[in-house]
Amino acid sequence: MVDERSTVREGPNFGPYASWESVAAFSALSEQAFAAFDETVEANWKKFTRPVHHLFIRMAYQAKSTSLAVRLNTSWALLLPAFALTRVRLEQTIVSSYLMHEDESIGLEAFVRFLPIGEYKGLQAAMEDQALAKELARIVDLQESQATAAGAQDWFTPGFSLENDRFERSWTKLNLRSMAKRRDSLVRGKGFAFGENLERSYVSIYKTASSVIHADCSSLAHGYLNLYSSPSGQLVLMPVPTWAIISTSCTACYDIIQCYEILNWLGIAVSDTYLMLGRCWMAARDKYIP
Repeated sequence: MVDERSTVREGPNFGPYASWESVAAFSALSEQAFAAFDETVEANWKKFTRPVHHLFIRMAYQAKSTSLAVRLNTSWALLLPAFALTRVRLEQTIVSSYLMHEDESIGLEAFVRFLPIGEYKGLQAAMEDQALAKELARIVDLQESQATAAGAQDWFTPGFSLENDRFERSWTKLNLRSMAKRRDSLVRGKGFAFGENLERSYVSIYKTASSVIHADCSSLAHGYLNLYSSPSGQLVLMPVPTWAIISTSCTACYDIIQCYEILNWLGIAVSDTYLMLGRCWMAARDKYIP
């Protein structure tokens, strides 16, 4: 009998395209950004005593796992799923950065207080399906969830009543582009010049990746998919290889920004490390991206 424990790999099983020179260069920068982050967090763990500290550390975990998923998909030439995740990675960076730089009562407090409202609205929507409602009724109390959400909503709209008012649609009235624009204005001139313009990424990467995420017809066009000769000479349909460089380069940029900003927000001086990574990223961009 095969011992399953002996077959478990210590690291992810990257595919052959991880060795592309350009992909490898940007992927290495992502790995270095998170390695420096993890090492710094471990060395300073006792300083993180507030729940909000751990909220941002959890954001960093989501960033790290999403970045890995981009690189793993890219390594196996699953370039359109990787590009879709690049959009996710951008949104994570925009939201995280905005919360760290905006006034706490406008950004971070609203973000946290909205949690029970979001949970209740999701539960309420699921209850509209009879089969789901039957199962959920066994494990959740809709009335209790509603009361908790109403208490949270009272912070947004004092005097809120279930009979006369509606729950907030989101924790902020900003759409993502407005959030990116506001974030860019807040960080401009604050000493970390690398990555000052996330709105530019929104109007380019985010909007373009929407075609893949929403499965519209443009994601089937030649700009995304085309026919290429396989080693055997047979024509195969596959994503345009350029998306590999776009996804890994953008993801590396977002990784450097978010790792630096979270550590800086936590009060740990790491600017030299991440400025160096930023300079390396710009050198790789100039080398591999026309």
